[in-house]
Amino acid sequence: MLLLNNEGDLIQQTIEGDNSAFNILYKTYHARVYAIVAQYVADQDTVDDLVQITFFRAFRALKSFKGKAAFSTWLTRIALNVCRSHFHAQRARRNWINEAEDPECVPGILWNTLPDSNPEKILQKKEQQALIWQAIQGLPERYREAMWLRYVKDRSYEEITHTLEVPLGTVKTWLCRARRQLKAKIQKLDLQSVS
Repeated sequence: MLLLNNEGDLIQQTIEGDNSAFNILYKTYHARVYAIVAQYVADQDTVDDLVQITFFRAFRALKSFKGKAAFSTWLTRIALNVCRSHFHAQRARRNWINEAEDPECVPGILWNTLPDSNPEKILQKKEQQALIWQAIQGLPERYREAMWLRYVKDRSYEEITHTLEVPLGTVKTWLCRARRQLKAKIQKLDLQSVS
């Protein structure tokens, strides 16, 4: 049970494993962080995501907080860095989408066609690949990006969390939802036999 409401005590209690102490810090600074992020980002869902990422990062880095600056200043710096990372990732996403939407580069990026002497099988495989790519394009942007990093770029979960600036649980959720949605789309297209 928390008896002390001093900021320094709350930080120390959080470091020692008292999540209710961090909850108080979260409630105290949520509106401030939200206002900072909302100055740079218009989309409400994105603002909510970036606020959560800010607090997630603050929680992870709390042991490194030395108290040389006010906690609010330290948290503000984290929020601004999260916004910068978001804009950097957004630019990278736009570049990736532009590249991925180029029909000339998609087959080479995603699939290495196995040599097959049967032209009918080759054509069928290419048609299936085009339909699968169409299904992938229909996924929400964040799911497409997570899938791209995991299954095309062969990135580890840790690398994906770093690149997308989201917690590990979020990455796993996005990938799980993406696979589920993709499976449903493929089944609608009657491509269950495609591996």
